Amino acid sequence: MRLRTKILSSHAVLAVTVAVICLGIIFALRIADTNRRQLSASYEQLRNIDLIATEANHYIEQIAELIIIGPEAADLDEVKLTLSDGLSFQRDLIRSEIDWLGSHEDRDDELAELALIDAMAQKLDELHQMTERIASELIAGHRDVADRLYRDEVENRLDDELDELLAAIIARETQEVRENLEQVALLSRQTTMLALVVVFTVIALGVGNSVILNRAVLRPVTTLANAADAVGRGDLSHIVAANTSDELGNLAQRFNHMTLQIREQRDALHQTNETLERQVADRTQQLLNRTKELEAVNAKLRDIDTKRAQFFADISHELRTPLTVLRGQTEVALRRQDSTPAQTRETLEGVVRKVAQMGRLVEDMLFLARSEHGSVEMHMRPLVLQEMLSDALLDSQTLARRKGIVLAPQQPFDPVVIHGDAERLRQAVLIVLDNAIKFAPEQSNVAISLISSDGHATLTITDSGPGFSQGDADRAFVRFYRGEAGRGGLGRGAGLGLPIAKWIIDGHDGTIGIESAAQNGATVIITLPLAENTQVEMT
Repeated sequence: MRLRTKILSSHAVLAVTVAVICLGIIFALRIADTNRRQLSASYEQLRNIDLIATEANHYIEQIAELIIIGPEAADLDEVKLTLSDGLSFQRDLIRSEIDWLGSHEDRDDELAELALIDAMAQKLDELHQMTERIASELIAGHRDVADRLYRDEVENRLDDELDELLAAIIARETQEVRENLEQVALLSRQTTMLALVVVFTVIALGVGNSVILNRAVLRPVTTLANAADAVGRGDLSHIVAANTSDELGNLAQRFNHMTLQIREQRDALHQTNETLERQVADRTQQLLNRTKELEAVNAKLRDIDTKRAQFFADISHELRTPLTVLRGQTEVALRRQDSTPAQTRETLEGVVRKVAQMGRLVEDMLFLARSEHGSVEMHMRPLVLQEMLSDALLDSQTLARRKGIVLAPQQPFDPVVIHGDAERLRQAVLIVLDNAIKFAPEQSNVAISLISSDGHATLTITDSGPGFSQGDADRAFVRFYRGEAGRGGLGRGAGLGLPIAKWIIDGHDGTIGIESAAQNGATVIITLPLAENTQVEMT
């Protein structure tokens, strides 16, 4: 056999081996890509169905609130919309996975899962209808019927059926993820075996070439060997000089061509690897960002729930005492067998006073609750503080005259202009004025001073009442705090006025504080930023 024939045969074997190896690598990469897509799709579906399960539990809780609190307290529309969007998204994920699945068995599995999603959507429709029916019964005043429907249809049937469907879907998705991970592990082992086959194949080809080549071609072969060593060290730019036209020259040319192909394949693999790394990094960052967003939303929901619970606890606590007084007065009036019209009128007047007190308390608490949730709007515009202060003083004159108190305002002649909500600021100033008149001694003065300096307007209201202790002054703006002694110990008010005033002043980027020494009166100082370059038409 001629050397050329032997070398050509060796190259033919090498070419076939390289082709088989390349095909194996391509096949492995395709399998890996398919497994990656299946794993990604299964993870996305599993995560989405977990969100659906969470929203379904939330929906059941909302229905329970519907039963306990009433139709006006339950927020079911948003939960319904979230569940509907979640199911639609789950269907899209499943249909997208079916589109690129190649196995009929895998497609049948996904179609079965899609049927479970449709069954779950049907159950949710039944739950929506049952919820509307329960709400209708509650509105009609049939609480016993609503309770029975909730217990029999929602809690004992639909809730259990939804849980079974969710458990079945989660189990299928978990099994699918587990199977994909097993396929990834199998592919890893097969890749290792392929690498070992490549190594042994290269060794076998090297031994065969050393037997075929003899000393007659030692120098060209040595040159080729040095070139092979250079390629083995990673120098794929090494070129063998093919100065002859015989078989060894042809071999050199083929070697150069093979080196070029390997270099191109290595570059392509490096590029593919970098692309995959970037995609994994981007996906990881997206997941981290999504996790942070979900944590922020969860924290906001917990804060809202805490405020809601605190609101109900506060209103329950504050209404208990006036309700007890109302009940006591009413029971005493009912037990009187010989009550006169005057006594009955006196009792009814006391009831009216307590009801008015409770109404003001509820209005203040609702104002604070709406302000904390951002539903109270500020209508900002340029306004003259003297005009707002005059309106507040006129409103306070009636209470001041009853106690013989003189309101003594001092204000500059030039307009003091700020940017704010006139009605809200008047409400805040009235709260402070009412407190000053309430705690000032009869036949005394309440001083009101307005000055403008250093870009701020400062309003001070001073009375000669019992004043605040240091502890009371520090906590005067805390909701429901009435003080331990002195000014707070008079037992009047619900402890909501100054917190409302502080919220209004804070909304105008201002400050409110108390300067007081016990038994020497109190001074409330309100500071507001002046409007810049604003002209206001005087009224």
